Amino acid sequence: MMNYRGNRNAIGAIGAPPQGGGGGVAGAQQAQAASSDQNQAAQTAAQMQSEKQKTAAQIFQIQQETKTKVAEMFRESTLNRAKSASKIHGKWVQQMMA
Repeated sequence: MMNYRGNRNAIGAIGAPPQGGGGGVAGAQQAQAASSDQNQAAQTAAQMQSEKQKTAAQIFQIQQETKTKVAEMFRESTLNRAKSASKIHGKWVQQMMA
């Protein structure tokens, strides 16, 4: 029976340092690479969350501006209708008095 040390997969062993003296350095490099990948993933997730919040704030602002504009338009429309009705009523009264 053969004693395997390290990676049993021949393909996985390609490019791996020979077992023995340099294994500690390779392990440290792998750990550092994994940590770097995790940090990069966390940073990307934080940026995505920040963009999501920024977009939500922009959407909320647009909705509020739209509501305000619609309310102004409604108020103006109601005022114009009242003015028109008042004018029509005034002309009707003039016709009745004539």
